[in-house]
Amino acid sequence: MTASLAAIYGLLREHFGPIHGPDAARQWWPIFGDDPPFEMIAGAVLVQQTRWETVEAAVLRLLDAGLLSPPAMAAADPAALAALIRPAAFHTQKAPGLIAIAQHICRSYAGSAAGMLARPSAALRAELLALPRVGRETCDVIMLYGGGHPVFVVDEYTRRLFERVAPAGQGDKGAEGGPATIWRAPYEALRAHIEAELAGGEEPAPALAALYAEYHALINEECVRYCLSRPRCDGPPARRVYSRQDGRDSYLDRQEGCPLRPVCAFYRREA
Repeated sequence: MTASLAAIYGLLREHFGPIHGPDAARQWWPIFGDDPPFEMIAGAVLVQQTRWETVEAAVLRLLDAGLLSPPAMAAADPAALAALIRPAAFHTQKAPGLIAIAQHICRSYAGSAAGMLARPSAALRAELLALPRVGRETCDVIMLYGGGHPVFVVDEYTRRLFERVAPAGQGDKGAEGGPATIWRAPYEALRAHIEAELAGGEEPAPALAALYAEYHALINEECVRYCLSRPRCDGPPARRVYSRQDGRDSYLDRQEGCPLRPVCAFYRREA
């Protein structure tokens, strides 16, 4: 990793602790049923433009209704499914999209989402992007957290955080006299830029996937607690507990400010 991205990662991990790993007791992306790969796919579609609290409630309703498996969802009634996932944004569009995804898994992989996610990364990415309701960010979330593929997820939190912290080498002036706009580059360009800096050419794919999953989780925790649209640089952190997992709010009793203040260009500029 480059020093600047390593410093950001190190400060976040020191503050929040390790929050994602192979141990089921330390899964940042909550899983409640017995088919984690398909639950990941469904959750990644549902969370589009929707707070996780709403998605988690919908996932639990799907689980209670016995629909959180490809065969069951493939046969679901679109209106009934839409009612179960409401008030997720675009629920009337997501319902038929989820049914179509489940039908594809049943048709091509005998109902095994794990079988689909075990495909080589390039082939899987093309296949996922051809499915309804799956754009680039959703695709990479599914690949990373559902299939363990080494792809870095670029979401709005990623752009906001890196734009504010401005790692070394990104402080040049752009055409309008402001900071260079790499953090507002198109999705694929920014993903390639981040992966090139993090990969270093040495780490095996499983190690990179673990790093990317942990880093993305830390970025999201940071942006939910401190680096909001209206930042809480000096604290206290926002007390949003957006998953029912035990221990997710353990660090919220602390009152200190954002752990990135020592390296944050935005903080130095605004302080």
